[in-house]
Amino acid sequence: MDAYELERRITALETRNAVDDVHRSNVGNRLAAIEEALRWLVRLIIGGLVLAGLTYAVQGGFMV
Repeated sequence: MDAYELERRITALETRNAVDDVHRSNVGNRLAAIEEALRWLVRLIIGGLVLAGLTYAVQGGFMV
C-alpha cells in the first residue's frame, strides 16, 4: 500500500465521519421537534377530556 492510497483512505474516513456527525445532529434536532409536537398533542387531548368532563358535570350529568 503506497502513501497515496493511505492518504485517500484517511480522507475518505474523515469525510464519512464528518457526514455521520452532521447526520447525528440532524437526527437529534428532528427527534426534539417530534417530542415537542407529541407533548403538545398530549396536552390538547388531556385538555379536551377535562373540558368534556366539565361540560358533562355542568349540564347535570352527575345528578341521579
